[in-house]
Amino acid sequence: MTPSDRSDTHGARPLRSLRGEAAPGSKPQRSPTSATGGPSRPSCCARGRRRNATGSTTTTSTSKKRQSFMVMHWNAEGVMNKKTELEHILHERSINVCCIQETHLQMGKTFKVRGYQCFRQDRADRRKGGVLTLVRNNIQAWETAVHMEGAARVPDDSGQTE
Repeated sequence: MTPSDRSDTHGARPLRSLRGEAAPGSKPQRSPTSATGGPSRPSCCARGRRRNATGSTTTTSTSKKRQSFMVMHWNAEGVMNKKTELEHILHERSINVCCIQETHLQMGKTFKVRGYQCFRQDRADRRKGGVLTLVRNNIQAWETAVHMEGAARVPDDSGQTE
């Protein structure tokens, strides 16, 4: 080291390059267990059980992975012209069940989404309204009896039902 390199660095030598090289004389860091020579995996009791902080035992299993069940709810205000966007969201976010209201679908017109079962209830007496439930094909689902007779309708200010 030259005298010009010895500015007040408290014994540290500057690196000449920023290419990720190690400083001279440095050793790679090791994790605490390998540094002490201990086992590299967490210690377990008999039969794969280990104790947590409260003292109770839990079974460790790396093969069981908990999967989320994703449910989406959407007020579409007309779903036919938004089908491509809906399909993209369903597949991108791995939605299992999608509940949609205000579909504005008309009876007799088909509406299908690839990879999903469609359960729908359209309004027979008007264009707007309707509900649709999409369930992924790998989930067993069926529609039960639908009872719309006697369904309550809220009258508007004139006394007419919507």
